[in-house]
Amino acid sequence: MKSSFIKRAGAALLAFGCVALAGPALAAQANSNDSSKKPVTVGFTVYAMSGWVSSGKEGVDKVAKANNVDLRWASADGSVASQVAQVKQFISQNVDAIIIDPVDSSALGPQIKEARDKGIKVIGTNVKIFPPGEQYLTSYVGPDDVLAGENETKALVEKIGGKGNVVILKGPLGQSATIDRTKGIENVLKQHPGIKVLAQRPGDWKREEGYNITASWLSRYGTKIDGIISENDDMAVGAIRAMRQRRITNVPVVGVDGIEAGLKNVASGRQLVTNLQNAPLQLGMALQVAVNAVHGQSVPKKIMIHMPVVTHDNADKYMKQMYDNRQQFIDGLPELINKNLASGHYGQQ
Repeated sequence: MKSSFIKRAGAALLAFGCVALAGPALAAQANSNDSSKKPVTVGFTVYAMSGWVSSGKEGVDKVAKANNVDLRWASADGSVASQVAQVKQFISQNVDAIIIDPVDSSALGPQIKEARDKGIKVIGTNVKIFPPGEQYLTSYVGPDDVLAGENETKALVEKIGGKGNVVILKGPLGQSATIDRTKGIENVLKQHPGIKVLAQRPGDWKREEGYNITASWLSRYGTKIDGIISENDDMAVGAIRAMRQRRITNVPVVGVDGIEAGLKNVASGRQLVTNLQNAPLQLGMALQVAVNAVHGQSVPKKIMIHMPVVTHDNADKYMKQMYDNRQQFIDGLPELINKNLASGHYGQQ
């Protein structure tokens, strides 16, 4: 009887011991899961809050929420010095990753190297980062700007019959988007000697600059201008406003980015074409790549996103996706970005 009792007591103690031992193991597993949910801290600096960047921030915010990211957003307002200070601040805050949409493609090499040397993942986006900074990047996520410049120029050349006078509104000097879109424009114009460039000036991606420069050109050249090539939609919006104030409606304007105002202008016929650089998709993807890299996943060294050409015929389609049904698109963005990264079809939308 006593022996039976001892056996039963021993079994009970053994069972209790197993539970007791399992307790810490389960607790450790729970703590491990909790630590995996620890926020990833990401500093994100952009060259300025242009219409395109403002649109893209919605995608960034959605991806940040889906990944439990502590997002620290900063705009350099077109100042290299401000952006250098912002990157230095992110480094001093010991963030996990830094994403840079640079003011100047050549300006941040020392800061990018410092971040890399301290174990911080650095992602370039939208505007390329040139050497020496480029070699220290974890990844780059951006558009094929040469192709965009070619596409908008081909449309304009066809519209004016391969001959005539054009003016070019350029982006900020030193930015890769300006350099590459200008290269694309020149690639096409070289094939059409009947087209003369009357003037070209940087409008720094700004509507007011597009307006002021175009107004000046209209005063100087008047009816000699047969077409306007704008390297983004914001400047194209300004150019269109300058012409409409003078009741000029027969000069075609082309652009890049596919911001809401640009899509509306294409749909209404005020702008000939734009190229849809899907800001929420691209900037959101840059953040997802940063998160993946922080988590130790392998990420592509370079992700190039091709921009679809938006014409009068398909403008409504993109308008519905990007703006009329925008919340639906934004809500599905984290899943879309992960699918695109898995498939390698980065621009699928």
